[in-house]
Amino acid sequence: MCRIKGFILSAIFFGVVGAVLLGHEIARASGGIDPADPMVRVTSPPVNFDVQKVLAAVAKDVSRATGIKESFITYYWQTFDNIIYEGKETDKPLFVDLYVPGFFSDDDVHGMMNAIADALVDHAKAERKWLFIHTHFPLPEHVYIGGGIAKWDKYHGKPSTAPRDIGDRALNKFQFNDASFVFQCLWRFGVIASGGSDLGELLTVTSRIKDYDKESWYKSWNAMAGRVRAMGDEFADGLHAVSAKEAYLRATNYYRASEIYLSRDDPRKHLAWEKGRKSFLKAAGLSGGCIEPVRIPYEKTTLPGYLVKPDNSGKKRPLLLIQTGLDGTAEDLYFIFGAHAVRRGYNCLIYEGPGQGEVISVGKLPFRHDWEKVVTPVVDFALTRPEVDPERLAIIGFSMGGYLVPRALAFEKRIKWGIADGGVFSVFDGTMTKFPDEVLDGVGKSSKKKTVNQLAYKEMEGHPDLRQFINQMLWTFDADTPYALFSKLRKYTMEDVIGKIETEMLVVNSSNDQIAGSNAQAKKFYNLLKSKKTYYEFNADHGAQFHCQSGAPFVSAERILNWLDSRAMPQLQ
Repeated sequence: MCRIKGFILSAIFFGVVGAVLLGHEIARASGGIDPADPMVRVTSPPVNFDVQKVLAAVAKDVSRATGIKESFITYYWQTFDNIIYEGKETDKPLFVDLYVPGFFSDDDVHGMMNAIADALVDHAKAERKWLFIHTHFPLPEHVYIGGGIAKWDKYHGKPSTAPRDIGDRALNKFQFNDASFVFQCLWRFGVIASGGSDLGELLTVTSRIKDYDKESWYKSWNAMAGRVRAMGDEFADGLHAVSAKEAYLRATNYYRASEIYLSRDDPRKHLAWEKGRKSFLKAAGLSGGCIEPVRIPYEKTTLPGYLVKPDNSGKKRPLLLIQTGLDGTAEDLYFIFGAHAVRRGYNCLIYEGPGQGEVISVGKLPFRHDWEKVVTPVVDFALTRPEVDPERLAIIGFSMGGYLVPRALAFEKRIKWGIADGGVFSVFDGTMTKFPDEVLDGVGKSSKKKTVNQLAYKEMEGHPDLRQFINQMLWTFDADTPYALFSKLRKYTMEDVIGKIETEMLVVNSSNDQIAGSNAQAKKFYNLLKSKKTYYEFNADHGAQFHCQSGAPFVSAERILNWLDSRAMPQLQ
């Protein structure tokens, strides 16, 4: 085979089966089939024998061997002048392109190829090792090479290893076995639709990450972020504003992904966050004013945010306030939801509060349970903007934002519609689902402090995703130990305030959401809610069964925004 592989491409030709011969008498090919004009095209170097005579002899021999009448087989012979093999000129190879009817069995094809080979050896004095015969669209065992029928087990995509089990191809093992890596990858892949990433870049990044290896995670994402940001700079220097903005947006997402597993004490974490923020600000600067960085007055400082608009017309539009939960940023929310909402005609005010993004990284302000003290200043600021319709205010909170937003709505009455994705009745109860009952029983009892910490650290050591979750909480709730953290979390409950919510609510859930008992938490929250309410649960059929529909934000936004459209924009219905 290796001796003629250099000539294979020269042997591809086209022809048409002579359908008019279908009515001819039945031939005696194996199986008693009725052949429809096989065609044989021979290609060789120039020859000095009588081609017509050779073809006539070949036809007779093949007919005799296969039982197919000569009148049913058409022969052609053509030459090519120059053949080079391994750098040397040669006159050896002889190629045969064989057109056969699609209903020929493998035995029929084998018989044809063997008969042709025998006849060419006899009448054209060809050497078998230089014969190459193939059907025009070769299937396995439809190639004669080096003196016999070739059997290529890997031909036509047949894998050399067994197919991956369906369980290994499920979304809960997407790209990795590390459950936390899977969640983060679904997150990053999911924002392709909003310009936060591109498939080839993502596959390049993940192909260079070792499963469970957080250092390789950082290095791969950070390297791609740097390359894409450099592309943005190149495009900006060339005055390609659209391309520059798009590159900066993707770089933002990649920098954000890179720092997710770094310790808060690792200087690379803040640097990656800062580079991501600056990349987003560069994109905002190229948005024609449609992404406007804002500072929202809050107590003795300000909260960072972005007012994102469909255009700069100044037209009054419904305003959607968008906020995250435990570990998101305002930039994350632009890709996950803001970009989709703006396309629907909404103004969006995306903001960060205590415990989130810049407010914890730079301002060092931890979470607070009385979140109305955060949302009310945000609403005050929003109502100073002329493009905001004060009668059409809505708010959405993701993940732990499913506690923060409803808590605020129990006191802030200017917001007409609220969305919790998903609803959280008690942050404390949800967190306790990850630990033994002894931890729950020991919280609040100073004599059990040591036991609670020991049990918590043991669980964290055995479950990397839990360790990541609790370490994030220790930082953002300003707690030194798990015991101190859990004691603070007891305040984060809707028990005493859920009855005060008057806002119409949409509660979103995901069937396989097991982060801190989220699926059960959302159902409990919805059932205890007294205001006008709607419940929607995504599942595996949607491809959106995981926490906050990770991996399917486009699908999620469609449903959520349809609900809001029917209320805030009824003219679209």
